[in-house]
Amino acid sequence: MSERNQAEGLAHFATADDDTRLWFIDQWSMWPRRADQRKTTNISFLYGGVLAYRARYETDPAMSDAFRSHVDWHDKHPA
Repeated sequence: MSERNQAEGLAHFATADDDTRLWFIDQWSMWPRRADQRKTTNISFLYGGVLAYRARYETDPAMSDAFRSHVDWHDKHPA
């Protein structure tokens, strides 16, 4: 797991504009498909965004089953 990617995803979601936050939300729900071909699907980066989402909304975002399995793994193996 890339701690740097995770930290970047957390910071990016936490400081993002509404369009960027919507990209994260869309990407989590459709992973492994891409919401935007120009943007990353890096699990650690996206997981960092989930951490920021949880801190902001005190709940989990909607996630595809495939992405949820990676989030569950990261939750059990924190950076």
